[in-house]
Amino acid sequence: MNMKRKITPFVSLLLALQLSISVLVFSGCTPSQNNSTETSPTTQFENESDTSAPETQPDTLPQTDADTEKETESEPQTEPETEVQTEADTQPEDEIVERNIEERYFIFRIWNFNERGLNTFKSIVDTAQQAGFTAIKIHIPWDRVEKTDGVYEYTAFDDMVDYVVAEKGMKVAISLDMSRRAGDSLIPEEDIQRDREGNLCVGGAYYARTAFSFCSEYAVAKATAFYTDAVKHFDSLYGEEILFYLPAFSQYCETEYWCAGEYDYSEKAVTAFRSWLAQSYSTIEDFNRATGRSYASFDEIIPPSCTASDSLGVLWYQFRHQKLKAMIDTLATAQKEACPNTKITIQLGCVFDSVAATRCTLGFVDLCERVDVLWLDDGPAYDHAWSMDYVRSMLPAHIALAQEIDGPLQANASVENYLDQGLTAFEREATYVSIANWDINDYYYRYEDTWKQIASTWLCQDPPAVLKVTQDSPVLEVSLYDMFRMKSPDGFISKYHSLAQDGQSVRIKVIDDLTGRTADSTSLSYTFPSGFSAEQGTNGWYYMNHRRGKFTEMTYDAEKRWWQGAAAFNLIMADGTVHPDTYDTALVFEVPADGTVQYYFLLSLISDQSDGVRVAVMRNDERIYPADSSFASVAPASTLEETLTITVQKGDRIALIVNQGSTHANDSSKLSVFVDYQ
Repeated sequence: MNMKRKITPFVSLLLALQLSISVLVFSGCTPSQNNSTETSPTTQFENESDTSAPETQPDTLPQTDADTEKETESEPQTEPETEVQTEADTQPEDEIVERNIEERYFIFRIWNFNERGLNTFKSIVDTAQQAGFTAIKIHIPWDRVEKTDGVYEYTAFDDMVDYVVAEKGMKVAISLDMSRRAGDSLIPEEDIQRDREGNLCVGGAYYARTAFSFCSEYAVAKATAFYTDAVKHFDSLYGEEILFYLPAFSQYCETEYWCAGEYDYSEKAVTAFRSWLAQSYSTIEDFNRATGRSYASFDEIIPPSCTASDSLGVLWYQFRHQKLKAMIDTLATAQKEACPNTKITIQLGCVFDSVAATRCTLGFVDLCERVDVLWLDDGPAYDHAWSMDYVRSMLPAHIALAQEIDGPLQANASVENYLDQGLTAFEREATYVSIANWDINDYYYRYEDTWKQIASTWLCQDPPAVLKVTQDSPVLEVSLYDMFRMKSPDGFISKYHSLAQDGQSVRIKVIDDLTGRTADSTSLSYTFPSGFSAEQGTNGWYYMNHRRGKFTEMTYDAEKRWWQGAAAFNLIMADGTVHPDTYDTALVFEVPADGTVQYYFLLSLISDQSDGVRVAVMRNDERIYPADSSFASVAPASTLEETLTITVQKGDRIALIVNQGSTHANDSSKLSVFVDYQ
């Protein structure tokens, strides 16, 4: 990610002081804790980050940072035009969330994928406490507790919890990881999630693990039994010393679908999806009319990509959302019935990034209906002020907020980014902040002053005032359907910062027009880059060269996953990157039916080293934008956004043309296009 961040004045001051911070910080504002005098040996434990390589690009093109694991988060694009409200009276007072924070916690997360000695565990806890951490999040894998069907063994984890609580006087959070080792016989293969090609959902940063299908009654029952037993066990021993219990489903220990691929296409999930559609539509004819399909029966329907944003893509998202929510609600209900005074937390990798649709976390408010804490796992360079305002504006007051700072192998990891994340999270009403994937080694000690500064600033007797969302805060509306189609929050973030003057809070009104949206409203909607294909004409899109009024087709390069034009840097890429050369680059849409379309496009020129690009839109041979038949200019590191209303006939072609201007150097641009029938 390379998202622009706006740092508040308070955070800016502390950033400036970072390099001079030492252990003496604690002399003026000391967290309440029982500091150990032991010297911790250097220890190693696994790192969660699963690094994925960036797409190959020409050497002269701007390079984007490689996004790591939870990063499968690619660089965001920009959102469509959204209504911005600034009048205070547009927001009823009863919708303002007043969140009460009685005590904050800074948490060190310790993984237990593989068995470790108790002495190693103790040394990690000792080192963490010395830096100002006040709680330990202990990871408990299901397959280490229930090795034999119906037999639960907690001894190793009891020793860990007992050390933290009884000897160190710290609180504990319990993360119950319900992924299991590949080949484990407890959950049969028919009950494991699969991708679109039928491959089992197997992977992870530590060893090969599987994610069970939410559509498997057997797997859901087994997972619920383990989760309930674990909560009852630890609650009976430690009660209020346990801050919360966190169920995790994915190989990245998050409460979502695994974002390293597209899931769940297991036979049980596909069958359940077809049954769900049959219940939603009276007949297959009704379904076909609503979605523009021509199936003979519901049994013929094949679920689309998790990123497809046409009518069937919306239905597939809704189905997956309902299954994820049902799983969360099932565990929450079981926990509250067994141990009413305990808290349940869900951890979501992200609720707005480029793979949130794959995670199925866009409808985060609905997912949180029965939980007590929402945990976010922002990438290091995410816009943390936006992130916190985005979730806290819409969640009920009883739901606490949390942020996790990921390990040093993440893209954009830096002292500045991590300090900003921790300080901003607490500043904007986080109750919990944790760090994860940090070995006690040179990487850890490089950031140790950062942890001390976060702890000494907020976990003290007189912490700064939080920055609340109030009746006077400006209001920004965000459409989940637009977020789903665009796969990016960047346009919304731009509008957010136009309202967040001097770092003030913004109330973000999240409009859930996605999880309950009907197919009728999306049956004739086409988007790029979500509709990108390796074949000309698929989803209505053609990839063309343009020169002196003539269009010719580009050639697809399967290895690089881009369309190659007549010149070396004449390109259209799967992530929406376009690049002109001596030939113009043209994205062409062929109109499928008569009518009137709203044609929206947004083009962001990435580099400030470019000399600018130029843009035009044509319908067949007619130049319709700009109105004077010239080109519209896009300055370096800027964005052009337009909405055109066009009367069309079936077979018309609408071409968006990107011209290099004077030279093609550094002309990589991000392009998004919506075509919606009115």
